[in-house]
Amino acid sequence: MNQQLIFNNDFAFDATRQAVSFSCLVSGLKVVCLIPLPAQQVPSVFLQQTKADAFSWEDRAEQAIADDAYNSAGEIWL
Repeated sequence: MNQQLIFNNDFAFDATRQAVSFSCLVSGLKVVCLIPLPAQQVPSVFLQQTKADAFSWEDRAEQAIADDAYNSAGEIWL
């Protein structure tokens, strides 16, 4: 891929959005990526699972960015 992506190690649970969030820099611009909390999942457990699978989520985010799958707020929901 010819886009320069730098993933930050800032996985956190966003209680307002009920999602795990992390960010990356895309050509110098910060993009927030969000992973919705599955039904019946405990937020702290889901956050730990997401952190453990960080490379997989980063790959998915990279593909979504390449596909220009931003929402109207400029975020990527995976």
